Amino acid sequence: MKKILILAALAAMISAPLSQAVDLSGMSTAEQEKIRLIVRQVIREYAATLNDKQGNETAKALLKNLVQDNQQFMRTHKPEHFSHFLNSQHPRATVVTCSDSRVHTHALDASPDGDLFMVRNIGNQIATAEGSVEYGVHHLHTPVLLIVGHVACGAIKAASGDYSAESVPIKRELDTIQIPKGDSSLASIKINVNNQVRYAMGKYENEVLSGTLTLVGAVYDFKNEMGMGQGKLNIINVNGETDLARLAKMELLQGLDAPPPAPARPVRPGRRPPPAAHAAPAAAAEHAAPAADAAHGGGHGGGH
Repeated sequence: MKKILILAALAAMISAPLSQAVDLSGMSTAEQEKIRLIVRQVIREYAATLNDKQGNETAKALLKNLVQDNQQFMRTHKPEHFSHFLNSQHPRATVVTCSDSRVHTHALDASPDGDLFMVRNIGNQIATAEGSVEYGVHHLHTPVLLIVGHVACGAIKAASGDYSAESVPIKRELDTIQIPKGDSSLASIKINVNNQVRYAMGKYENEVLSGTLTLVGAVYDFKNEMGMGQGKLNIINVNGETDLARLAKMELLQGLDAPPPAPARPVRPGRRPPPAAHAAPAAAAEHAAPAADAAHGGGHGGGH
């Protein structure tokens, strides 16, 4: 109880004007601020001694999980894995996506290390993370700016309703989501993605026109609301184009949904690899297999 009272008293000193907490009228503003900083440091040091209050069982379990997973990552990723980005980074895409924990980076890229410059915020917005996005485009020179919305987005649901009771920082971020009130459906999720692409078009028009930057809008669908499969990344916008027929004809999107090549079978020691003639039909069949049109992902995403 004594500890709580001490902390409450110290907190009161910080939150209230110093002239009210202590008679420091003879001190300058700079001297008062110095005392305020000292009090804050004392609180931090004292709080650090309250070991029994540093967390709960959920926090402990999470930290254990994180440390164990990190140890496993270290075991399975040798120094060669890090060699190409030890001193610099050259990502292929700046990705603006939602902070929602259900939007998984590994669903977009099996090996995102050094490959994706990730920018996350509520509602996958450019306006609320403009500096980070600009760093990716102008300083890292990523050739792609990918904006990823997702189904069941809480930010879209909030922005479509009355969020006046939210805190000022949250309201500030929701204010920049421009969607119809009362509609938090997939249609509004697509509208928001298209709005972000439009915003990027205005900001990076020169890069887009010169061909050094491609803007892509997509919806990550972990509920299969778009009917293209659970966990599918559906492209709905390329450089501002949302028309389904035109997206389907874009050379950029041709063959994206083709299945990846089957991994080569390991050759047992002492056995010769199969002759090239035996492998040719399989390779030919693979190239001849019809590729699913990537614009089908956008095919459900453009109309609004």
